Amino acid sequence: MDRRTALRTALSAAVLGAVLLAGGAVAAGSADGGNTMNVHASLSTEAAHEKVLVTFRIENRGERRVWLPRAIASSDGLTGRLFELHALPGGEEVPYIGPWVKRGPLTAADFFELAPHSAHAHTIDITPFYDFKPGQHEYEIRYLGDVLGDVKQLEATSGLQTAAVRFSHTAPAAAEQ
Repeated sequence: MDRRTALRTALSAAVLGAVLLAGGAVAAGSADGGNTMNVHASLSTEAAHEKVLVTFRIENRGERRVWLPRAIASSDGLTGRLFELHALPGGEEVPYIGPWVKRGPLTAADFFELAPHSAHAHTIDITPFYDFKPGQHEYEIRYLGDVLGDVKQLEATSGLQTAAVRFSHTAPAAAEQ
């Protein structure tokens, strides 16, 4: 590797590290057919009035269409564990207590299309789907999922994850629920 290539590689790693440390979006990249997906996703939370609202935002910065699972892009509720959620301090996983929907293989209808150079945001109330501890606690949440570069190749997904987001939530005592 020549000096210029080594410098470019080191600079790219430093920039990615700075983005991750700042809590920025994480890119999903997949090369197929010479086209690379340029997709960035992030989460934000609003925890108030005994609810936790999670907004998933995704930007398609590339030149081609991409597809997201409808479960994260447009569903009103959850039908499975979409988020990695941990209590702080300690990192104990918060159990998913919502419904689990058993289904057949995914089809094109299970995906939401995102045009090139566009963005999409969707908010989901996750409160009834996770076992939040009564009282005020700190949590950390992230999305770990997939993005699809070609709806005709449903098995060719690429991983997509957001940076972790911390929030505080006050859940009612069990008698108040």
